[in-house]
Amino acid sequence: MKRIFITMLALMAIANMCLAQKYFDKQKLATTNDSLSYAIGLVMAESLGQQGFNDLNATALGKAFAEVQQNSPTAMTNEQAEEFIHNYFAKITAEKNEKAKAAEKLFLENNLKEPGVKVTESGLQYIVIKEGTGKRPTIDNSVKIHYEGKLTDGTLFDSDFDNEEPTQFNLDNLITGMSEGIMLMNEGAEYIFYIPSDLGYGDYSPAEVIPAYSTLVFNVVLISVEDKIEEANPYNIDLNEMGNLFDSDDEADE
Repeated sequence: MKRIFITMLALMAIANMCLAQKYFDKQKLATTNDSLSYAIGLVMAESLGQQGFNDLNATALGKAFAEVQQNSPTAMTNEQAEEFIHNYFAKITAEKNEKAKAAEKLFLENNLKEPGVKVTESGLQYIVIKEGTGKRPTIDNSVKIHYEGKLTDGTLFDSDFDNEEPTQFNLDNLITGMSEGIMLMNEGAEYIFYIPSDLGYGDYSPAEVIPAYSTLVFNVVLISVEDKIEEANPYNIDLNEMGNLFDSDDEADE
């Protein structure tokens, strides 16, 4: 709902800018209110443009804005407008996701034909660059690794290869595909993993650089297998007590 409100605010701002265009062609920004109105319109218009809204109907925008400003009857109620916007973006997102899923399916099918690519029962694909001779981890271990994460188009989203020290993770805290893949390795090994979205983030986008339904490509070097590490709790919160508090709230709601 917050996103819808922001979008509607942006639309109203650009509409105001459209209505004022002829005025500001002839008039200077004479008052603080003039400057504020223009500044808001400018920033919102640029923001909408960056989001891809470059073909909006300025006449319809202006009409809606004027009707609201003048307390005139509108073609939609606020509820209808919010529902329309929600449905519009839901449709756009669904179409985008379907394209992403189709592209992922095609990539994985073609990648499996590449030399040296193996696949597990879950669908995780991998290439052995170098086998190791040390210990093999279980889900109850932590591991020290060097790694690099990319999208299938080569976009780099994470890497620690430039770090002097490897990064340590609890295996049960990693995405499913990463945990499964590392548990195939022995200390000293280097593998490349192709992690399908259903073993990664699925329909969730954890960062702007990683869209929903992304296959993740990780180059991993397993340095060592370690005991599980204690989870970071920088604010020293009693997690058990927090759980009790939430339980109490649930009981109170009941």
